Amino acid sequence: GQVFSRVHVDDIVSGVVAALEAPSGAYNLADDLPCSQNVVIEEACRLLRIAPPPLKALEEAGLSPMARAFYAENRRVANGKAKRLLGWRPLYPTYREGLVSCLREQR
Repeated sequence: GQVFSRVHVDDIVSGVVAALEAPSGAYNLADDLPCSQNVVIEEACRLLRIAPPPLKALEEAGLSPMARAFYAENRRVANGKAKRLLGWRPLYPTYREGLVSCLREQR
């Protein structure tokens, strides 16, 4: 199945700030727990205390061809270089902490 790496906006900011003082190069900023979109939706629903929506196959979801192609592929990103060379550590190491933060900001 497809798996995505995610990153909280605050972690992007801290990574960019750390990269300003680092050797030039590309640094991947991502959380430590890539997972499927379904897993994230189920966790968000759990936090909101609502039932998750029914699952649909990509072919039945009414997505554009580009969106179907995006969701059909894995988007796993390794953040080890940013951790090693920048000393970067995500404040929200998984989607779970990120969702809790988003929920707090909305309340």
